[in-house]
Amino acid sequence: MATFVSDHWHPPQFSKIYDPRDGKTRVAMLITSPEPLFNPDAMNVRSQIDALATEIDRITHCKWTSQEAASAAALFPAHPSTGFVAILEHGSNGAYATQAQRIKAYYAFDAERIGAFESRGMLIEDGDSDWCLTL
Repeated sequence: MATFVSDHWHPPQFSKIYDPRDGKTRVAMLITSPEPLFNPDAMNVRSQIDALATEIDRITHCKWTSQEAASAAALFPAHPSTGFVAILEHGSNGAYATQAQRIKAYYAFDAERIGAFESRGMLIEDGDSDWCLTL
């Protein structure tokens, strides 16, 4: 059930990802948007990001999301999941993994249920992307 914010987002896809920066494997929920997520030059960019974060959190805590995350956690049992990350991105050419904008949100996860949001302090990532944030 989409809202005004997520009406054009693609359905989430679930997988496991390994983060070489901290050596942890997490279940990931990837959502793409065919439209830019926000305008980084706008005066209200913070309220735009807050609305996206609220919608990410709403989707993350749906019963269906926990079921899909638990199924993904069962993949590759030799690499247990130590958390959950929700990734919302806008692809610069509409394709996955070519993000122009991305927002990541980390959550506690016990391989069955997604828990509380784990803030990373609104980090802006450097790279080839237009604007990538870690909430």
